[in-house]
Amino acid sequence: MMRLPVALSAGGLVLMGCSTLPDMRAGLPPMVSRNFQCDNGSRFWVRFDNRNDSALMRLDDDLEIRLAGQPVASGIHYAGFGHDLRGKGGEVVLTRPTGDSLRCTAIG
Repeated sequence: MMRLPVALSAGGLVLMGCSTLPDMRAGLPPMVSRNFQCDNGSRFWVRFDNRNDSALMRLDDDLEIRLAGQPVASGIHYAGFGHDLRGKGGEVVLTRPTGDSLRCTAIG
């Protein structure tokens, strides 16, 4: 007779462990756009979409690339089509498919 309550209690603990974590994006605005200037003088624009954890990056005035959000402990990390964008605060590093990395700062 004691087995049923113990089994039910254990099942309840297992279900509690399966609960979802709070969405860290819940308090963020749906979209945020930023311009960046890099150490080499180049500039690019990014629109971060917090609703679906993606970013649209415009390079060289005409190339648009959709980047998908990547797991990260803190800051940002987006990747796609050989491009990688990582950063924290207003500082980012953009790595191109060639492997070249640019240090860039948010402007305006």
